[in-house]
Amino acid sequence: MKKYYVSLLALGDNLISLSLLEQLDSKVNILGTKHTLNIARLINIENKLNIKIVFEDIPAFYDIKKQGIFKSLIDFYKFINFIKKNDIDELVFEKEDFRTALIAFFTKIKISTPNIQNSKIYSNRKELIENIYHKKTNLNNYNLQLKNPRIIVINPLTRVELKNINKDELHYLLKLLKSKNYEIYLIDIEKKYQEFQDNVTHYLTNTTLSDVKQLIGKCDLYIGGDSFLIHLAYYLKRNYFIFFYRDNDDFLPPNIAEDFYIKVYETDTIKDKIKQKFINMELIDDNSN
Repeated sequence: MKKYYVSLLALGDNLISLSLLEQLDSKVNILGTKHTLNIARLINIENKLNIKIVFEDIPAFYDIKKQGIFKSLIDFYKFINFIKKNDIDELVFEKEDFRTALIAFFTKIKISTPNIQNSKIYSNRKELIENIYHKKTNLNNYNLQLKNPRIIVINPLTRVELKNINKDELHYLLKLLKSKNYEIYLIDIEKKYQEFQDNVTHYLTNTTLSDVKQLIGKCDLYIGGDSFLIHLAYYLKRNYFIFFYRDNDDFLPPNIAEDFYIKVYETDTIKDKIKQKFINMELIDDNSN
C-alpha cells in the first residue's frame, strides 16, 4: 500500500512535520516541495525520509490569493495526475478543507486529516502523526531562560512586509541592548535596515539558511518575527523572543513563556512593554534607557 504524508505548506509547517516524522521507526514517504527537501537537509535528516518533490514552491491551490485561480487549477490538475500515475492509495494531509475534499472526489483514494478541533499547530501535528503511524513522538521540552547571555541574533525580516519588525521598535531594542555590550548579529538580506549597521557588532546581508542555522545554534537569544526561524530556534533548543504583528498564537512553540514574546498590535505602549519584557528576562537592568 502506497501511503504518503503531504507536506506542501509553508517552511514552518515543513519543519514541524519533519521534526516529528524523523522520530518514526521506518522511512516515511513524503510528497513535498523543494523547500521540504531543503529543510530536511538543513536539519540533517534527509536519509531518514523518502521525499518526492512534486512542486518547486507552495502550490498555487494553497496560495490562491497570491498566485490566482488559473495557476491554482493548473497545480491542482498536476497534483491529481501525480497521484494517479504513481498508484498512491492513501494521503495524509496536514489540514482538512475543500482541497482535501476535492482530491478525495477526483482520485477516490483514502484521505487522512488531523482533528480540526485542535488548533495548536504542534499538538495538532503530533496527534495526527501518532494516530496515522502508531508511534509516540516527543516535542522539545526545555525552559526559555537566559544565563549570562552574550550573543544575540536579530532578524527583523519576515516573508510578509506587515510582520517585519519596524524600524522604530528595532532602534529602541538596540538602544536597550547597547547598555549591556552584547555581541549582536543583525541579519538583513534585503538591506532594509542598513541605517542600523553601526549599532550592531555584525551586520549580515549575504547569509544562507545554513549560515542562519549556525548563528542561531551558537547564540544565547534569537529575536525575530519570522515564524520559520522561531521554529528552527525551538528545534535547536535555543532561547527565542518573538515579535507578533498579527494574531498567530496557534503557531507558538509548546515551551513558550510569557516574557519571551510580545504582541505589538495589542498595545500602544510598545516601548514600555519591550523594556519590561527584557527586564523580566534579565536581558537588561531596570535602569536601562
